[in-house]
Amino acid sequence: MTQKTKRTLVDFFSNHNMRVFLVCLLITAVVWVLMSLSETKSMRYSHPLKFSGYDRNRYAIQADTAITLEITGTGFELLKTLAWKTPPPITVDLTGRKYHLRNSLATADLEKSVLAQLNLYDNQKIRFMEDSIVFFLNKRASKTVAVDLSNLDFEFAPQYGIYGAFVVTPDSITLYGDSTSLSQMGRIGVEKVRLRNIDADSTYSIPLQPVWKNYSDLYASAKCVKVHIPVQRFTEATYTVPIAFAHRDTTVHAKVYPPNVEVTCKVALKDYKRITASDFEAVVSCQSLHQQDTLPVEVSRFPQHARISKINPEHVQYVVIK
Repeated sequence: MTQKTKRTLVDFFSNHNMRVFLVCLLITAVVWVLMSLSETKSMRYSHPLKFSGYDRNRYAIQADTAITLEITGTGFELLKTLAWKTPPPITVDLTGRKYHLRNSLATADLEKSVLAQLNLYDNQKIRFMEDSIVFFLNKRASKTVAVDLSNLDFEFAPQYGIYGAFVVTPDSITLYGDSTSLSQMGRIGVEKVRLRNIDADSTYSIPLQPVWKNYSDLYASAKCVKVHIPVQRFTEATYTVPIAFAHRDTTVHAKVYPPNVEVTCKVALKDYKRITASDFEAVVSCQSLHQQDTLPVEVSRFPQHARISKINPEHVQYVVIK
């Protein structure tokens, strides 16, 4: 800035009349802005629509993508909406509604929800430019597949073991999507999980292998399963069991030597006193007489939770009774 220009500006602002004019101009502008902001105005905004509260896995939705609102308020109140970089999305909650192929929602019924989402001032009003929102819910094809636990690697603490069967919840998974993609799906396995030193009844949450994600149009009813493992402490017990002789010709009889077999098994402590030798049956089967010197012993009946670890002897001799 040159010296001449500086002197000109100093002379300009040193002029009393000019200073009074500028102050009056500033006051007038402020008053005009305040009066303008105090007036009630309306602004229109196009808000994106989102839908919630329906089963996204089971249904594919086709719907209006936006809705236009006229928001009314004072200029001061509308400053909040002017600060939006983009109009915020409005979520339409479909929870508890009955679905049809074609559905229509009156926008007037959404007023309270929309006001809450936009966080407007109490005395502001909104007006919908559309009377309703239309959407279609198309039911996807589905297929139920079994859960495969073969990747579950488990090991019990010493003297403990499974007592019964695993309980898997859910024991099957429903897949939704395109029928062509569904035809490629079989059993769904769990992720590889190692469980060690199990010594009590336990329930584990095991994630599923998300194989459905290999298909962009497939969705699963669950992403993990709960596996309950019933566990008991076991002890060893031995029972003396008589051996029966069996032949396809029921008129053939024989004596076996020795006549009894010692069956050693592991039983749960809770069952130890309840299990007796009468709960077991041992048998030798002969298919052709005089072609075998000894016959293998089989335990044909035993308690459900008993685990046979040894049979002594494993083979016996026999003599046919004529």
